[in-house]
Amino acid sequence: MNKCEVLYLALAESDDDITAAASLMRPLVVAVDAPLSYPPEGRGLRDVERELRRLGFRLLPPLMGPMKKLTERGIALSKKLTSNVIEVHPLTSMKAMGLTREELRRSLGVRHEDLIDAFAAALTAVAYVEGLYKRFGPFVLPTARVCI
Repeated sequence: MNKCEVLYLALAESDDDITAAASLMRPLVVAVDAPLSYPPEGRGLRDVERELRRLGFRLLPPLMGPMKKLTERGIALSKKLTSNVIEVHPLTSMKAMGLTREELRRSLGVRHEDLIDAFAAALTAVAYVEGLYKRFGPFVLPTARVCI
């Protein structure tokens, strides 16, 4: 397992902050913690939710309650980014990599939950770049632990 170096870890106040950081850093891939597609026919579950449930993971449907607004934001943000964009769910990624929030908290030396989730998303992006993933539409599930 190779070690990775954290180059930038911060909280973004807006989508403009995210796009500005991505344009400065020019990453190969940006991992977005939001649904990046709608279910067929505009209701119910996407194939990714069905498949992940079959594998023992649980995601909320993209149009359920407040998820609808998050889905709209994720789709709009993905269109603004010039990098390859993948959909991730940090807690699912952590579980798939055999990691816990506490392990990531200790590894990073930070306590803020959003930073822990951002790091889990970044680890998923590394797994994607290294070919250690399963893809379900825009959603990427890491298949191995990377970096730590």
